[in-house]
Amino acid sequence: MNAIMMRKWIFMLLLLPAIANAQDKKNFLITGHITSVPESTQVILLGFNGTDTLATSTVQNGIFKLSGAVDNIDARIILFPSLQRRVVVFMGGDTVNINGSSENDMVITGSPSNIEYEEFLYDIKPINDYVSYYRNQVMSATSQGLHDSASIMLNTAYNIYQNSIDRFLQRKKNSPVAALLLAYSYDTDPNRDVLLLEKRYAQLGGPALKSQFATNLSEVIKRDKIGAVGTQSIEFSQPDTSGKKVSFSQFKGKYVLIDFWASWCKPCRLENPNVVAAYNKYKDKNFTVLGVSLDADKASWLKAIHADNLSWTHVSDLKQFQNAVAEMYHIDMIPQNILVDPNGKIIARNLRGDALEQKLKEVLN
Repeated sequence: MNAIMMRKWIFMLLLLPAIANAQDKKNFLITGHITSVPESTQVILLGFNGTDTLATSTVQNGIFKLSGAVDNIDARIILFPSLQRRVVVFMGGDTVNINGSSENDMVITGSPSNIEYEEFLYDIKPINDYVSYYRNQVMSATSQGLHDSASIMLNTAYNIYQNSIDRFLQRKKNSPVAALLLAYSYDTDPNRDVLLLEKRYAQLGGPALKSQFATNLSEVIKRDKIGAVGTQSIEFSQPDTSGKKVSFSQFKGKYVLIDFWASWCKPCRLENPNVVAAYNKYKDKNFTVLGVSLDADKASWLKAIHADNLSWTHVSDLKQFQNAVAEMYHIDMIPQNILVDPNGKIIARNLRGDALEQKLKEVLN
């Protein structure tokens, strides 16, 4: 079952800078009329990377205007710094209108992509509310039972959300909105299924493929296919709890669950009893666990191993998300795990709870 994961970075901040010739740029105009925003409130139009400033304005009598030139139809961010408010807007060489009574009540018109985006957000609001609710339940769980039951509900809600993404992609595969939704859904996917992402990416066309989201997704797919199910595992070595180097090749001939975790990661700690149960049940059937900790403090790491009764081999370079093994496998959120067969082939990823038990039962019995 899926558990909410502790994240290292947000996908949206990895977007590549736009590269385009000046002659390809198109003029745009954004007009805003928001009645209750304070006078002289600053308004900034940013690229979606959140750093490139494309235009600035101030609110006068509830009105602001942003203008400039961009190279493609893509998502940008309108930022109201003093209000701590960000608004996603899709625009190319066109006029976009923003109207509302406050910064929290805005309607964006003037671009087909904005209409598509707003309609999608409206349609999935109920499921988003469920996802948020059960994510909070997972994070605040005080026992394994509460954690597991909330994780089941979160997984169900998240699957409904993913189905909504697929339906949108079937109808609007050429829309830049589709590329944004693929990027966001992958970023929030507890399983980080790169093969599913690749399948979805192959459906994109037209303006969607020209968006910065698609450009970055292409690079992410190439990167994350290293360590994907069906590929060979990567050789590595790291110090164990006593400082002795342990090589992954030492486990050749066994089924090995490479378990990425940390003492400070609450979802990891709540998942540990499931891993312990699986280990105790199958450790005499050619199966073992290799824990890779993303801790920085050795004392905390050792204390958690003892407290959670994790009796398998553990390694760490105590560099948190800069852990060399984590970087090899592009681990940017935890808990995550990788199941490797006796020949070194990756046969599953991110098995938790009942899913781990079922997979081990399948391959070991």
